Amino acid sequence: MHHRSTAMQLRSLALAALLATSFAAQADTVALWDYNPTPTTTKHTVSANGASFATLGVTTTFAGGSAYQGAAAGQALNTTGYAAQGAGDLTRGVQFMVDTSGYTDLVLTFSQRNSNTASAWTMLQYTVDGSTWLNATTFQMPSASATTFVNGLTFDFSGVELANNNADFGFRFVATFAPGTSAYAPTAAGQTYATTGTIRYDNVLLSGTAIPDVPVDPLPVPEPQTYALMLAGLATVGLLARRRRVG
Repeated sequence: MHHRSTAMQLRSLALAALLATSFAAQADTVALWDYNPTPTTTKHTVSANGASFATLGVTTTFAGGSAYQGAAAGQALNTTGYAAQGAGDLTRGVQFMVDTSGYTDLVLTFSQRNSNTASAWTMLQYTVDGSTWLNATTFQMPSASATTFVNGLTFDFSGVELANNNADFGFRFVATFAPGTSAYAPTAAGQTYATTGTIRYDNVLLSGTAIPDVPVDPLPVPEPQTYALMLAGLATVGLLARRRRVG
């Protein structure tokens, strides 16, 4: 029987190694908007389970994109028509809904380019129920980078447990007032904020780790001799119990 126990232990160790390898694997693409080569819609480029896009009070066109991580520059999503100065904080921008079913450890990366008069500050918000939006973090486009892309902007959602394996997950970018004020700050120093300022987004990527399908190791079926030993044991227990009652 010892060799059967050893075999089961080896299978368990192999399963543990397989799971460890799966979790260490490179992150998968859950959804991607790269707007290449020449997009005609705002539809996602890649989606594992389904994704959607919506505008929040702005208008969109396509303009020159970012050549990031060796990819061709292609096009980027260009947005304009933001709120008047001092009004509409956190109301105007773009929204991405992504079904993350089957994925965990989500990470968002993207590229952004502001015109000189666009709001320097953008708020990243997210939802785990499809309707209630929570603030994640703010991104400030530095004045020196006005009219050039800032690549590799990142937010790690791995600490947001409810974002994992969630068909109602989404995130959005909305213009926000400069911290501690009730006004938008222009991206470039010496400029004035304007509703006609533009913000471009490109290479919007939500990646994650696929939740592995854990194989179930079936219980071993006892061999005939094992059944015989079990029956003999039960008979012995019954005989001993009978003798106690007689005694």
